[in-house]
Amino acid sequence: MLEKNYSIIETVYNMPELKSCPIETTFKIIGKRWTVLIIREILRGHTQFNRFMENIEGISPKVLTERLRELERLGIIRRRIVSEYPVRIEYSLTDTGKGFEPVLLSAASFSMKYMPKAVFKDGKPRTPKLILT
Repeated sequence: MLEKNYSIIETVYNMPELKSCPIETTFKIIGKRWTVLIIREILRGHTQFNRFMENIEGISPKVLTERLRELERLGIIRRRIVSEYPVRIEYSLTDTGKGFEPVLLSAASFSMKYMPKAVFKDGKPRTPKLILT
């Protein structure tokens, strides 16, 4: 399996049109503190600022605002003003943002399999397939 993945990565890195490392480019976005958790919350169906504050322990309102603006500027999330009283703002993933779902699922799979003591109370490894079925 490693040899197959290695050859895929090597093929990507041998592309003459490659401008920068695609792995590094992805992690520049999701590697910023809180960004992955914001995307996770939107994937969980939480779309409002206060829900993010409730579910992302330790984030300040100022930093959350900065991250949301940055993700919107990058085209990863969409901000929508809901015309209700009181006025409400909701966030959703763009098609680009939805592309992070398999990336996050892979990260979850990795932790669930290789770091179960950090993830699960009983310390036993699991796979997302067991969780999702």
